[in-house]
Amino acid sequence: MLISPTLDEPGAGLPWYETLYLRYVTFPNYVRTMTWHSGVELFHEEGQNIKALIEPLNNDQLLTQVLIDRLRGLEDSSRFWSPVMVLEHLVIVGRELKDIIISLNEEKVPNKDLDIADVKPSDKTGTEIIGRFNGFQDEFITVMSDERYHRSSVMKFDHPWLGPLNSFQWLCLAAGHQYLHRTQIRKILKK
Repeated sequence: MLISPTLDEPGAGLPWYETLYLRYVTFPNYVRTMTWHSGVELFHEEGQNIKALIEPLNNDQLLTQVLIDRLRGLEDSSRFWSPVMVLEHLVIVGRELKDIIISLNEEKVPNKDLDIADVKPSDKTGTEIIGRFNGFQDEFITVMSDERYHRSSVMKFDHPWLGPLNSFQWLCLAAGHQYLHRTQIRKILKK
């Protein structure tokens, strides 16, 4: 029987000092090092790294939830996931990010509120998510490689932790998000 640890509620956020540092130092410095092309390339690279970590795993390894220490940028509620739960989260968030980037580059502000609690995976996620993850990776890269989107929008849309971001900043976030969760999978597999 799986015993769930006591964790913060989904959407509780990061420690306040970490949120401030991420918003005003880490993320702006990271974005300054990026171009549209390097953002798409990093997203692709991290997706390939994730696939390489996932491919050799058996069903038990894919489906077993493991408690890890909290990574910087990761909510406490996200510390007890299985590898397939991480993949589901990446697909959920990736689709949201793709739609936000497209809307902003069409100079439309998305008509929604982002809630971190809404992008958490289910603990019932099965291995079928692997195919959806692989398909989504290809879709995201194809869309973001389209020259229509190779620019920073004038319009911005609020991220709950990072504040108002333009389309280029959202693309950078997508690439960094892949990196964070690839690191999470590596930590899960080390346990």
